Amino acid sequence: MNSAPIRLFWFNDPDYTRNSLLSFIGKINMTGISPQDLSDSLAGRYIAFINSIPVAIYRTTIEGSIVFCNRGFAQTLGYDSPDELISSPAINLYRNKKDRGVLVDAVMHRGRVSDLPISFIKKDGTAIWCAVTARAVPDDDGIVVHLDGVLKDITDQVEEKDEVPKLAGIVGADDIIIIFDLQGNIIDINEVGAELLGYPVRDLVEKSLSDFLIPPHRELFLLFLADILKFGSEEVIFDLTDGRGVDHQLEFNAVLIRKYGKAHHIKGIAHDITEKIKKQKDNTSRDKFQGVLEMAGGVVHRLNQPLTIINNVINDIVNDSRPDDPQYQKIMIINNQIQKMNEITEKIGKIKKYEAMDYVAGIKIVDIDKAS
Repeated sequence: MNSAPIRLFWFNDPDYTRNSLLSFIGKINMTGISPQDLSDSLAGRYIAFINSIPVAIYRTTIEGSIVFCNRGFAQTLGYDSPDELISSPAINLYRNKKDRGVLVDAVMHRGRVSDLPISFIKKDGTAIWCAVTARAVPDDDGIVVHLDGVLKDITDQVEEKDEVPKLAGIVGADDIIIIFDLQGNIIDINEVGAELLGYPVRDLVEKSLSDFLIPPHRELFLLFLADILKFGSEEVIFDLTDGRGVDHQLEFNAVLIRKYGKAHHIKGIAHDITEKIKKQKDNTSRDKFQGVLEMAGGVVHRLNQPLTIINNVINDIVNDSRPDDPQYQKIMIINNQIQKMNEITEKIGKIKKYEAMDYVAGIKIVDIDKAS
């Protein structure tokens, strides 16, 4: 029986295509056969099929070694054969070595990323821009061991900066204004921004803005750049640390600047909202404290009367009991616990500030000892 021809109708749907191709790599891995031994196997036919697809597909270990790539991947990066890349370190393909770490962090935290713009270096040393879609691949124990990816060449959508854009004419602005390239490196920054970061303008040029971000936000920065390239603009709040070690929260509004119809650079306008956020937190703390005081007053008021009655009754029972009474030890345990309840009620009535402590499942509760 002749095999039915493979229909590639799903190439009309880019998202479906990428998901399907990533699934193919997963199926190949499930065979447990190395790429070198696949020629006469079903998995080998998968390899042949993937090599026939004009899409760049690859798999790396989390450590960064390329364990599989198809012919499309090799050709996209200027190599004659996948054999030239198998077992080589993927980081050597990145124009900015830091992008490899940021990509891995993003995939590890999110499971997958889509259309991240990353610049690579081809075999001949020329730069190429690609939109990277990648996902984490766990082993049987749920530990991520591989990263599967698909590249799409978007170089024709990106204009490398031949003229360095400057902030000339933008003077006296109260806002932080930054021009950076498509990889997030600072091209120019106004004095307000330089002063906030704690460096002269000349020392900030060519530095990556991600160098100043707190570690969790460095991953967010790469996604921020991807969204700008895809949608033309983006808004986000970044937490960063300046050269003096002081933390700031910046509200960023960025737009993609095109030249001759191609992406050229990014202009960002930022506002330091550190004090605004601090005030919001202070207001929230005051509201919480007011709620705690009202709750504490209500609890103490409600508990005082039944506790007074219980205290009187247990005192009578203790006075009427003898140490040789079989129930005497149990009575004393009850009496001690009631005394603890009295102490807790007294502390609740003396709460003067809002202090929280970690409980279970990420929930916080009032720390009565510290708050009173």
